[in-house]
Amino acid sequence: MNFSIRLKQLRQKNKMTQSDLAKVLGLKPTAISNYESERNEPSFDKLIALSKCFDVTIDYLLGVSDTYLPVGGEVLDRDIVEFYDLYQQLTPESEAELKRFAEYLLFKQGSQSINDKDN
Repeated sequence: MNFSIRLKQLRQKNKMTQSDLAKVLGLKPTAISNYESERNEPSFDKLIALSKCFDVTIDYLLGVSDTYLPVGGEVLDRDIVEFYDLYQQLTPESEAELKRFAEYLLFKQGSQSINDKDN
């Protein structure tokens, strides 16, 4: 995934318009549009500001790494990152449904563990 796609996803995930993000970075909205359409690239200073704004690594922004953030000093597993990327695309209603389904799977898994012990 390239920078322009990641930037747009992060901006939308944070419910920001291009104008909102431009204000944070001290730019005009057209600059953000140009970043997202690959007509222009941010300076190093703006990359740093973007990584701080979205609390992600610069490597993640640039597509060098699929690691969103280190967790407790350890890098996230690729499957977790892929799952998180999918999760970010869900509507709030779908997020709630996914959580309920995960809770059901954990319940089912726990029930199976108890049945396995009984046998």
